[in-house]
Amino acid sequence: MQAADVPLNEAQRLISLRSYGILDTEQEAVFDELAELASNICGAPIALVSLVDESRQWFKARIGLAATETARSVAFCAHAILQPGLFQVPDTLQDERFADNPLVTGAPHIRFYAGAPLFTEEGYGLGTLCVIDHVPRELTAQQARTLMVLRTHVLKLLELRRRTQELAEVNRELDAFSYSVSHDLRAPLRAITGYSQILLDDHLADFSDEARDFVQRILNASRMMDQLTLDLLNLARLSKVTLNYRTVDLSETAREVVLDLQKTEPNRHVDIQIQPNLQTIGDPGLLRIVVQNLLANAWKYTSGREQPQIEFGMDKSNGKSEFFVRDNGVGFEMAYAGKLFQPFQRLHANSKIPGTGIGLATVKRIIQRHGGAVRAEAIVNQGATFHFTLHAA
Repeated sequence: MQAADVPLNEAQRLISLRSYGILDTEQEAVFDELAELASNICGAPIALVSLVDESRQWFKARIGLAATETARSVAFCAHAILQPGLFQVPDTLQDERFADNPLVTGAPHIRFYAGAPLFTEEGYGLGTLCVIDHVPRELTAQQARTLMVLRTHVLKLLELRRRTQELAEVNRELDAFSYSVSHDLRAPLRAITGYSQILLDDHLADFSDEARDFVQRILNASRMMDQLTLDLLNLARLSKVTLNYRTVDLSETAREVVLDLQKTEPNRHVDIQIQPNLQTIGDPGLLRIVVQNLLANAWKYTSGREQPQIEFGMDKSNGKSEFFVRDNGVGFEMAYAGKLFQPFQRLHANSKIPGTGIGLATVKRIIQRHGGAVRAEAIVNQGATFHFTLHAA
């Protein structure tokens, strides 16, 4: 028996293998199904997804074999990972490398082996998708091609698994960061805001006009930073919120939002039209945030108009129904429309129209989570329209 040579890049290969976090994990149906396909297509009683580590070959998927691993020294797959092409042994008893191999002379009595090696883009052979038979034979050309195609899908599954684990780790780090921001950063901000307000409330007479202005600027800046921090935290959490689907009356939601806006400026008159009975399927809380952000923007950006107008409704565009919020406010240059839904991107100076630049990014994230899309149209000084799609009720 001849044991396989050790690859020249063995150290790097093992690091790459471990990075997938797959060794000694539970069986998974997607891997088992690919092994079963290989078995059926190649007409072989045994099919394996085998991964080779320092001392063994371990089977992530196995069809027709009870063992979960074997020693690397007797592994056919250890030979297969030495080259990227299909590795075939038509008759093990006629091959001096394997004739006295215990896997040949004893169970599972391998007489034929074909292994499609799992090579990463970096050139590391992790293992194989292989088929085994108890009689001498060769794969047909079509079977050989199919086995190589199936191994490509095994590699994609491995890569998807690694990416999923990396994303999970990133999410854990983001959770820790969000907690830190929420508690460690907002606490001193609230202290700055609180002490600044005390200075203005209790010691105003002690300050010059310039000093009062400085304290007020500190207070405004700390409030803005606290609001920005809160908006960012809420935006980050959106991807993890479990959607609670139900029928939502967006017309009623819009009316409630408008009442809240009117309370903030009771002396301001805005002509607001809300189309009745606009219903959809979605998460009521998140969709309220969408309506709140879009109507609040319309309210804000029409503040300088003599006859401000805001409309909430539904129309058809390109053959599909879209909800919309339309206003006759300041509008914007369409050349910059692509920036609207990105965090921190604002098309108007904060000194003229305040905001954190997070609201529309939040709208986009929520609409996308509902399987919809959002877009904007505008003309400078003539207003803007925000269209969004959702599932009909």
